Amino acid sequence: MSYQTSVDAYRQNSVLSMSQEELVPLMYEHLMVGLRRAGKQIRERDIEGKAASVEKASGILYELISSLDFDAGGEIANHLAGIYNYILKELTEASRTLEEERLDPLVEMVSSLHEAWQEVAETAGRHKGEGVIGGQA
Repeated sequence: MSYQTSVDAYRQNSVLSMSQEELVPLMYEHLMVGLRRAGKQIRERDIEGKAASVEKASGILYELISSLDFDAGGEIANHLAGIYNYILKELTEASRTLEEERLDPLVEMVSSLHEAWQEVAETAGRHKGEGVIGGQA
């Protein structure tokens, strides 16, 4: 097994063992990278690269949408679905029209979501393992 294969297997195992609270911020990070990269590729007229970046970012958005639990999440899940669909629509339009400036507000939106989910992950991490001993019944 090559070094790179070992590293890839380790990364895959790490991701598969993450909780949702840890995984969602990671997805947001990759989404922000894809949005920024697509903007740079539009600016540089790298149409093939832009198409690949948009495809990856869209895939992340579809994954985020499909992971929403509308029964348990209620209004929050509906709100997130609306945000994800808006980002997807704007990303598609920016890609189609090559309007790089449409991507900046999307990066800001995802950055805000990322910060909020990081707080959720930190809170969940602090409360992990708490039960009756930790003060919760």
